[in-house]
Amino acid sequence: MMNNLAEKLQPFIEGNTLIKIVEDELSHNIVEVESGEVYGFVYIEEGEFCGFQKMESEEEEQTPFDTSPNVRKMMETAKLFADSFIDRDVHFSMLNEWSDNSFMVTYEERDPMMGLQIPHTGFTLFFTRDGIVTSANLGKTEFQLEYPEITLSSEEAKQVLKESNYVQLDLHIPDEPGTEPELIYRSSHDIMSVGVDGRVERVTEFIGAEELSAEKISCVRPASTIEEMLGISEDLKKRAGDEDSVIWIDPAAEAEEDEEAEPLISLVSNDTGHFSYSNLLFKRPEDSPPLAMEILKEKALEVLELVEGKIHEKFVLEVPTITELNEEPEDIDEEVDVIEEEEEGLYPEPEPTQMFTFYREHHGYRLEGLEAHVHVGVYTGLIRECSVTRLSPEQTAGLEKLNLEPAITLQEAEERVFRDISMNLARCVKNFDDEKLYTLCYMVDFPETGGHIEKINAHTGAVSYVETGILKESD
Repeated sequence: MMNNLAEKLQPFIEGNTLIKIVEDELSHNIVEVESGEVYGFVYIEEGEFCGFQKMESEEEEQTPFDTSPNVRKMMETAKLFADSFIDRDVHFSMLNEWSDNSFMVTYEERDPMMGLQIPHTGFTLFFTRDGIVTSANLGKTEFQLEYPEITLSSEEAKQVLKESNYVQLDLHIPDEPGTEPELIYRSSHDIMSVGVDGRVERVTEFIGAEELSAEKISCVRPASTIEEMLGISEDLKKRAGDEDSVIWIDPAAEAEEDEEAEPLISLVSNDTGHFSYSNLLFKRPEDSPPLAMEILKEKALEVLELVEGKIHEKFVLEVPTITELNEEPEDIDEEVDVIEEEEEGLYPEPEPTQMFTFYREHHGYRLEGLEAHVHVGVYTGLIRECSVTRLSPEQTAGLEKLNLEPAITLQEAEERVFRDISMNLARCVKNFDDEKLYTLCYMVDFPETGGHIEKINAHTGAVSYVETGILKESD
């Protein structure tokens, strides 16, 4: 089987270097016959080929980004891959620029009755700008197509979407230096599509996630230092670590190993954020119960106040999901193995933690990507991990002077968005837990502009579009 697979893969190997496939305990390696170097890896599931990955090389020279991508070679290679590996009726769907030197071609099966593309079927190929295949992934081959009654037209679906608060007022904080924050209108991140029965389909419902509420924070007055909350003692030695971090190590462990010991505690804090962790050894107490949720919450609030300051003005706290402590082992044999390893000191048991998530807000607007996460040890109360993404001083200054009164009304923004929108009938996965079952829905498309509207400036009315990177797509 492997010899045959190597022959089929040969045309997709850079330089057509002769290869063989060598199986070891953990993987199937693509090996260059002449040099013996590993070219990449083949993925096999239940005895079937499902893709391959070319190994990245640090010495590999990338084609300059101002060079035009070799679209012809990519399309020819994708067609050859379909003929070589796919025994089903698949069709070209799209070629798009995935990143600066990565291009993606997708082939998909079609609904035999309606001609609609069936997502996640067929295959996906990734290419360099020169048209060299870097990876291939085969899609699902087993699926069911459901044909529900279509009770509304595309125009009616468009009206349903418009009435669902699809367009919302929000704040946008660009990543680009020197770019000011904006008050914008954008589409809802939760709305996926409109069902053919007229029901608005949402991401949170689809994945079965509860939309957890958030609570305001009262003024916090810390009673400890960050060092105390991480468990830093005089016995530990402080040193400079990698990437501007400060670390603490156990001098005794360093002496025993005759080399630098692994840091038990690390902390880095700069304009972009804060990250700290504590890996102090933990021994589960036999009789002592875990700390009360209120105490754990106070610890999380206290450390965030020490890190950020005035958190009652900046953050709200998501109502935490209580960590379930597993007292009974699920598999006795596995548990015995773990205990033996722990006794040898190879894999000390980490302390269970309770996670607290904080959302950054500005005058009631939630700032995406600026969350803080704190993990508190449920027995010791130590801060086991704290990560905070910060606003830069320039972003903070820009927010403070931003006018939060829109000059463009919500109705005007909706009219601008829905002027470009078309609702297209499409195949979509019906249930998150059963990805093999496809139903019908109406998906948002922007056929005239070629890209979705990303945002509308609520002061100037300027429209920005999502960069799709699409170079070619099926008719």
